[in-house]
Amino acid sequence: MEEAVRILAEYAELVNEALEKHIPRKVDEGWLRKVLGDPEYAYEVESLNKGVFEPFWDLADRGGKRWRPALMLMIYEALGRDPREIAPLAVIPEAIHNGTLAVDDVEDRSEFRRGRPCIHRIYGEDIAINMGNTMYYLPLIALSEVAPEKKLMILEEYVKTMIRLSFGQAMDIAWHRGLVESVSESQYLQMTLFKTGALAGFAAKIAAIMADAPENTANMLQRFAELIAVAFQIQDDVLNLVGDEAKYGKEIGGDITEGKRTLMIIHALRNLPADEAHKLRRILDMRTNDKQLIKEAIELIKKAGSIDYAKKISEKLALEALEALRKGLPEPKSREKLEVLAEFLVRREF
Repeated sequence: MEEAVRILAEYAELVNEALEKHIPRKVDEGWLRKVLGDPEYAYEVESLNKGVFEPFWDLADRGGKRWRPALMLMIYEALGRDPREIAPLAVIPEAIHNGTLAVDDVEDRSEFRRGRPCIHRIYGEDIAINMGNTMYYLPLIALSEVAPEKKLMILEEYVKTMIRLSFGQAMDIAWHRGLVESVSESQYLQMTLFKTGALAGFAAKIAAIMADAPENTANMLQRFAELIAVAFQIQDDVLNLVGDEAKYGKEIGGDITEGKRTLMIIHALRNLPADEAHKLRRILDMRTNDKQLIKEAIELIKKAGSIDYAKKISEKLALEALEALRKGLPEPKSREKLEVLAEFLVRREF
């Protein structure tokens, strides 16, 4: 665990430099002219600083593991390149990720993110949504210095990624709103592959494209990233129910309040006696903040053995991810850091 934290810290500096370069803490007319050209009429920058850059940096400065851009840099390095060469591109997965967090928190009516009130709780839903949407596109300015052929390849992957992200979120929302009567484990895994796996896979693909990796190598590394991201998400769902709130940074039981159909919920509803499954479903449908009801729901999930089951599935996915990594990077030395990162993402407690 400590080694993984140390390794992530090594790359975090490069990631943070990329963020500062392409997403300034405060913009002026000169920056706008450089990015957008001369105004047709007149720029007004204060609204942009208050409505985009201030809330973005509020969220970004809270920390976060930066593991997606770190993964990108590690893969590029594992392919025999210097990660500093593509460090500016680290802004792409990290800014997009933070944008999705701001929007998702509005959609989920969440209260806390990284130990503080969510962005929409501080700045308002309109600003949070617009800032989040801006971060889906703004980091692409980092591609300005990339060769046209590689830029096109990355943009094609970007479009696929954003569609998958949006479809994954649509499925998640429909499920916890009760628009779909039942969800299978396989459908949950596909949703998570879209919602969480797609961006990690995109980060891996950027590295492979920039390193001129063979197609099979690129595909294996993308599969590694996607599967480890799904395993990461399952562990995140586990921590949401049984984690240490001080370490976790979000409210424990928030997924119960949101009525989310996580792997544990799907497993519990399938394995509990009918009356207890009905009780769990009723609590989920209430979208309750009642601590006692949330506790009852968690106890039912534990009784069904669903937490242990989810951990086993997470570990199984991690093994599949490592198998793909070994196919993509046959040389053991080249993949050492990635293996350490994978273990951390699946076994972490925060």
